[in-house]
Amino acid sequence: MSAPRLYALPPDVTDPDTLRTHADRRRRALDAAGCQSYVLGMRSGYAVIVCLCCGLGSANAHDIEERYCGFCTTWHSEWRPA
Repeated sequence: MSAPRLYALPPDVTDPDTLRTHADRRRRALDAAGCQSYVLGMRSGYAVIVCLCCGLGSANAHDIEERYCGFCTTWHSEWRPA
């Protein structure tokens, strides 16, 4: 008999504070190397922005319009809000 499969991720993998800490660390390292980049594209038929610093994306129209990464909580260098 095989062991039951676990489909849930461990809490430390999905904890927002832990994810934000790791993203902050990546952001600092990439900022030091000059990372302020993103890509715009389509995912499942929706327009998205993907932050290349943290690797996360958003389909929020305001995030796309303002070139904002909600996870890194920062605007990309080529655009700043008025």
